Amino acid sequence: MSFSIRSTAASLTMAAVLVLGACSAADTTTPGGSTPALVVYGSGTAAGASLKMDGDSGITFGPAASLTIKLYALYISTHADCSSPQLVQDLGAAGVDKDFMTNPVLFEGTPASDTYQCVMMKMSDVLNMKPGATFGACVAGANYAGDIYRAGESDWVDVNLGHITGTGTDDVPADDHVTIFMSRDTAAAMARGISPHQLLPLQSSLVVPGQTTFRMDASNAVATNGVQCGIEPPVMSFH
Repeated sequence: MSFSIRSTAASLTMAAVLVLGACSAADTTTPGGSTPALVVYGSGTAAGASLKMDGDSGITFGPAASLTIKLYALYISTHADCSSPQLVQDLGAAGVDKDFMTNPVLFEGTPASDTYQCVMMKMSDVLNMKPGATFGACVAGANYAGDIYRAGESDWVDVNLGHITGTGTDDVPADDHVTIFMSRDTAAAMARGISPHQLLPLQSSLVVPGQTTFRMDASNAVATNGVQCGIEPPVMSFH
């Protein structure tokens, strides 16, 4: 059983500020010798962080040794309102699980050389984590799942502005294919119809060719009230 510290999907966006930096194309060469125009890596904070107590709520936060997200596709757009999305890579209907603690390659592709003001990540709304330590009701190495877009929520949209209806609960998570939008101008994106609850500010544009890292800070991603163990939405950043 798991529980949620923050009760709405909006918590994901409130926990995150994204900073994006691009490296030169020379850095994108893969072991096989090919050179994708864009490579997006995943990275996670090591699980050596100490426990943090929230005295007012009685909740203890701790590190995750594993933080896994199922990814489906990556889109980018030259427009800050995220219109005219361009597909970078489609990972298939089944998606691919990526554990950010193993520093995986998340996406790679060959979009046109340009400056992109919006990045869109299609992913599952179910996050899986394993605590890096045993504390409270959390057991090190055990898997806990959390649903960030649940039954009763219906304000999120896909890259073409098609509405997505949330399903599942914290006790019974359900895999909804959701999109997280990252824009240089969040006001323009919201004016186009994107929910603020799935929208993050992008501090600098994505430049192609180049590479970037999508980092999950899981140093306090595990939370327990002493009875249940759950996921606290991690702080996310692009580097």
